[in-house]
Amino acid sequence: MYWLNGIASQLSLANALRGNASTENTIHKPSDKTSAHFPQPRDIIYVAASPHASVFCSITSSAIYLWSVKPTAILSFIERSEKHTQDFGENVKVLWRPDATSIVIMTSKNYLLLYAILNFDQRSFEFNFPNSHHALVTGPGEGTGPRTMLLKFRLAIRVDAGVTCGTSSDDTLIIATEKPAAIQCISWNPHETHSTQTSLQSKLGIFVNPTEKITSAMYDKAMNISVWITDAGRVYFVQNIHPSMISPPRRRISRNMNATAVTSTPTHELFNGGPVMPSMPSYRDTINWTGSCFHGLQTQENGDQATTVAVNSKFSLIAVGTQSGKVYVYSIRNYTSAPILSHVLTRNLASHHRGSVHEKNQLYELAVESLAWTSDGYAIAVGFTGRGLAVWSVYGNLLTSITESDDIFYARGDADDGSYLANDAYVTGVKNLFWGPGNHHLFILSRNIALSKDDFYPTPRRSALFMLPFAKSAITSFHNADNARRGLVQMDDRILLYNYSGDYQENNTTTIDPDAALWTQVLYPPMYITDHWPIRYASISQDGRFIAVAGRRGLAHYNTYSNRWKMFGNQQQEQSFLVRGGMAWYKNILIAACELVDQPSSMTDKLYELRMYSRDTNLDNAHVLHIEHLAQLPLYISICGAYLLVYTADNVLNVYSILVRSEGSAMNANGNHTTANGMSSSPGATAARLERVRRVAFDNIVARASRVRGISLFGSFCGDQMVSLGDVINAHIMVLVDGKLIILSPRIPDDDDDSDLTGHASSQAQYDLHVLSDKTEYYWIGRKSIANLCTSIWLVDGKGVKMFANLLRGEDYGFSSFSTNDPFESEPSTPTTPGLLAMRASIGRPYSLGYHIGPEPASPSMSVIEMDGYSRWRIPSIRVLDEGTIYIPLDFYPHSVLLEKGVIVGIEQGMVFKQSLGFMVYKMSSKTHLFIHHILEHLLRRGWEEDAVVFGRAYERLIYFGHSLEILLHRVLEDETENQPAHAEPILPLVIKFLDQFPHALDVIVSCARKTEVALWGHLFSVVGEPKDLFELCLSDGRLRTATSYLIILQTMQPLAVGGKDTTRLLQKAMDEEDYELCKELVRFLSSIDHSGKTVQEALEVIKARMDPENPWSPKTEDAQMEKVLKSMEEHVV
Repeated sequence: MYWLNGIASQLSLANALRGNASTENTIHKPSDKTSAHFPQPRDIIYVAASPHASVFCSITSSAIYLWSVKPTAILSFIERSEKHTQDFGENVKVLWRPDATSIVIMTSKNYLLLYAILNFDQRSFEFNFPNSHHALVTGPGEGTGPRTMLLKFRLAIRVDAGVTCGTSSDDTLIIATEKPAAIQCISWNPHETHSTQTSLQSKLGIFVNPTEKITSAMYDKAMNISVWITDAGRVYFVQNIHPSMISPPRRRISRNMNATAVTSTPTHELFNGGPVMPSMPSYRDTINWTGSCFHGLQTQENGDQATTVAVNSKFSLIAVGTQSGKVYVYSIRNYTSAPILSHVLTRNLASHHRGSVHEKNQLYELAVESLAWTSDGYAIAVGFTGRGLAVWSVYGNLLTSITESDDIFYARGDADDGSYLANDAYVTGVKNLFWGPGNHHLFILSRNIALSKDDFYPTPRRSALFMLPFAKSAITSFHNADNARRGLVQMDDRILLYNYSGDYQENNTTTIDPDAALWTQVLYPPMYITDHWPIRYASISQDGRFIAVAGRRGLAHYNTYSNRWKMFGNQQQEQSFLVRGGMAWYKNILIAACELVDQPSSMTDKLYELRMYSRDTNLDNAHVLHIEHLAQLPLYISICGAYLLVYTADNVLNVYSILVRSEGSAMNANGNHTTANGMSSSPGATAARLERVRRVAFDNIVARASRVRGISLFGSFCGDQMVSLGDVINAHIMVLVDGKLIILSPRIPDDDDDSDLTGHASSQAQYDLHVLSDKTEYYWIGRKSIANLCTSIWLVDGKGVKMFANLLRGEDYGFSSFSTNDPFESEPSTPTTPGLLAMRASIGRPYSLGYHIGPEPASPSMSVIEMDGYSRWRIPSIRVLDEGTIYIPLDFYPHSVLLEKGVIVGIEQGMVFKQSLGFMVYKMSSKTHLFIHHILEHLLRRGWEEDAVVFGRAYERLIYFGHSLEILLHRVLEDETENQPAHAEPILPLVIKFLDQFPHALDVIVSCARKTEVALWGHLFSVVGEPKDLFELCLSDGRLRTATSYLIILQTMQPLAVGGKDTTRLLQKAMDEEDYELCKELVRFLSSIDHSGKTVQEALEVIKARMDPENPWSPKTEDAQMEKVLKSMEEHVV
């Protein structure tokens, strides 16, 4: 989802100071009078990003710096004079106005210093080159340079009651005072009359204890809620309800006051029978704070006191950081009730810690100092006071964890002062952090810690500002079905594509080697990325051939076969629109949802449209295949087979049929070749158009359209590949919203109902709603049918992968109906594809133990037979969904599932500490996980052995199929011997019966036994049979290598004399087969089990007897390999 990739950059203030650059590295002695008033230039105490994170502000105790993110540079700064600092106090904190036109500095003497940010069209920095244009020189987003922005002091506001914290709505500055404890709402333009409102905290009726005081407050505009933290460590969910909308309040006697107080019933009040919607706090209207406590209401354990909060409006979550280092994540189910606990984020730290740490400081170092959700809501960065940094996915997958106590730092000398981490000071502690635009960089302010302990001149470590580069999955920007099936990762200046064309299919054919599947790096076109950074959308085609990207304006697309980008040749056309809602590929046609910009001033409403571009033509408005106008803002688009789904801001899903044909057969009435929208075209060009066939409103299903992350159509047999209009009408609709995967199942329509065509459709009347899964980060529908696995839905929930197989499929599907042909295009190629298939002739025959599932084979030599009967592997209804769910836990984050390979591919965070350079290097490493054995175990536990055999045979060609069977046997064996309940029926006999349907059975059993504790052998061989019998079976089948493995088992379970005879017999067989390498291995085995050499001597005599020249079965004595065997045996005898 999000992974560190590269090295951290440290940002310096030195070049921005007038006349102080030469003093930056000067050590200030205690006698230096200037140090008593002004800190060192780099001593940053706080940073805060603007609402869109395009600029940010950092402060020292006496200076203010305004930065641009791209390029990363200081635009303006103000250095307050010594007298100004003495009069008004030192800088403490920064608050931004939501429109980024002003900031407020909170000072140590309870002043609010208001600064205006003046914007100018002129650029602050302009590149000057000898030639007219050097696109390659400028980096992403640096093409035109930053706009000129200046800080200008407006006024100072003294707050006599003292300021503890603050936040802001659109037009109102909201602060919490200390004496008395109150909430004040102040206009951002204090010169206005009646620009202040004050509410005493003790009279709000919100707090559990009326004496509590607010220590931290934040307001989230997207969700229109406020979150307050009090000095008791409690957290409150607060809203502003207009008094006219509130029903008469109940009254109660306060526990700690004699006077009556109004009880806050904030979020569940009704007005005229409907829920009350909160309003934005504004000084212009009467503010009525209502709320309830959702964290710390009960008696808090040590360390559960809240320290900081962050709101995720995309998934409706609130994260609460605590003193213990845990992060409690609460879900806002609706806006009429208090949040409920969703999950807890914790990490296991090393028990040791560099240096001596007192117990009283341990809790302080573990405390969460800062939280920051990504703008897309898919990840949260957590900064700890003394334990570094961690990044989790939205539902709890630990993506990155960096702390000073990591093992990689403990081999770097005995320095306890942290000097070895001077270039990565954030690993020792974080003061503040925030995400940059596009979430490609994480800005971190490190904690101020002493660097050395000199008795005379202690050198402080100044808090430093760092910028960490991140790579992210393309799903975070756009939950496209093909993005979810394939590994597409976005970085600041490039795209990483997981083995897009199968280059490694022939290079590595025998093993799973994720390192061999190199990521293909595709650099963004410099002329596009310099002006339109960051990339807002990325979409890959179904076959992985085409990639489209869209930034601030326009779009560009890439061909992975020709390695060429296509961009607009006309810059005005590129600047005339921006992509809103995403892009999707239909074969070689790119469909983009667009918003038109730079419209005539006479037009008040924005214009939206769907555009269809062909990859084969240039990007130009003259070559647009079709334009479909939309009345509402498009929020999401997706392709399901031959149909386009368009979800708009009015909470309506529109389904369009994609019609494409060759222009050679399409002519208008005049005989001229025309496109679908009437434009002339040359013969042979592609013509395409969209035709709306269905409209479904999501009333009473989706509260806010902006929270929808993904939509798909799903058929019980065809998956998401809709071919006909009948498939669309009968399809289920899957919606991912607020982490819930919802499925809408169609009801039987009335013959007279045509509301879906007239535009008055209602999903409540047409569909039944079911929740498939909670805490879903993303999902995708398998595009391929694998034997009796007709459809599959894969969900990622933060801990692993859930799979729903054959959901809502009918029961009348016989095994003979499952075609082995591939109806759809192939999945992404990987090095797991075996070039040399595991042929049965080379590893033995099935049914070695005499078990048969299904009909008996006509002859013992038959290895594959057709299964009779009907498949039972399905989930017939949502009511039994839990029974049919297959859960696959993972220790890495998955980014794609390769169905035909039986592999889940993902990414794991890696890091290396370079001692020679003195900084950390972060990298991503690919990981894979087999899922075949998980599915087989599920089928066998349900007693569906026929389905298990059919599904297993679909993967039997893979070289690592035997390894999957081995994992299956090992899991079942350990589970039954260690965790099996007394009343549970063991399935080990059924697993052995299943294994016997494949030629791998004997190898799997012995390999599993050798890797298992001896204590478990009794249970295993009580089901399989005696090892001696299996050894004999291997000898009779000529499987000498497998028989050799059984010798190790026999050597442990029977006397030496018997084992020596078995070894001698096997040695004779190996000689007959002229397998001299095996002969040498057997000689070494004999010498290892009998140190006296007696057994080796007996075997040597037998071999010499077999080498009698008169014996026709004796091998040739002049063979060099045989001479080596004899020499080896004689050496062991000596």
